Amino acid sequence: MGKRKETRDNMFYFIVNAASRTGKGKKIWSQLEAELKRQNISYQAYLTKYQGHAGELAEKLTGKHKENIISLVVVGGDGTANEVVNGIRDFEKVQFGYIPIGSGNDLGRGLGLPKDPLAALRVILESKERYAMDLGKVSWGRKLEHWAYFNISSGIGMDADVCRRVNAAGMKVFLNQLHLGRLSYFIQTAMTLVEMPKVQASVQFASGEKKRIHGLICMAVMNHKCEGGGLPMAPNASDRDGKLSICYIHGVTKRKAAFLLLMLVKGKHIGFQGIELVNCDSCTLWLKEPMVGHTDGEDLGDLVHLKYECLPGALKIMK
Repeated sequence: MGKRKETRDNMFYFIVNAASRTGKGKKIWSQLEAELKRQNISYQAYLTKYQGHAGELAEKLTGKHKENIISLVVVGGDGTANEVVNGIRDFEKVQFGYIPIGSGNDLGRGLGLPKDPLAALRVILESKERYAMDLGKVSWGRKLEHWAYFNISSGIGMDADVCRRVNAAGMKVFLNQLHLGRLSYFIQTAMTLVEMPKVQASVQFASGEKKRIHGLICMAVMNHKCEGGGLPMAPNASDRDGKLSICYIHGVTKRKAAFLLLMLVKGKHIGFQGIELVNCDSCTLWLKEPMVGHTDGEDLGDLVHLKYECLPGALKIMK
């Protein structure tokens, strides 16, 4: 039997988080939908109803249309985009579009997408070529039996703890209403410094090189330059070089850590003792004590054994 010819679906499938931007996502979607109707664009829209729903919708849509290449568009924040990417099982069958309307918007920032939702929609509708973006993959557990993809970053330690605190605190909702959502990350970072963890660790790179890390405070594994609402952890990171940029802070006092974080906010932390930056296509990390882990700001729990990998050009983006 001959190979079935691959076809492209002319329909746009939107997964919309109407709760984004403290509930303003519903109004933004109404504006986008009006524009789609004005241009007579064929589309179907699915509004998320609970955490994890975006991933379920993505899995269902890509499974249902597995013989076609479909245009899948996320309207939401970094967390919604993460859910959708983790719901896709065959990236070769998906053209991914993103309209960032969250509070952090690090993926939109990294991709250089317009902040205005209608302008971002226009980019998608007018896109001719596909931007092949690297994806990150993190595995964890005793036998690395659990895994997840990430668009922006994954990590352990203080930055992951900040994500946990931000997601749990009512402060983020309050500051979002004042259009100061990014400030919640910086406030929680300062508060986390008070309980700054230090853990002995070791990391092994794909080359076989193994390195001991004394007093690890945090490790951020970056696919883009920024996380946490614009914090430039890896100023030289690229989402198209087939590598992850790893930034880790270790072996410093609380006072020195506070100074390094101040430099980090300014993007001037490279070269200071206590901060290491390295690029690699994969690495494995062992911790002597559990530390909080995250992927694109989503809590992974307290972990001791992780592996990070880069999947070159895995996600084809309409931009």
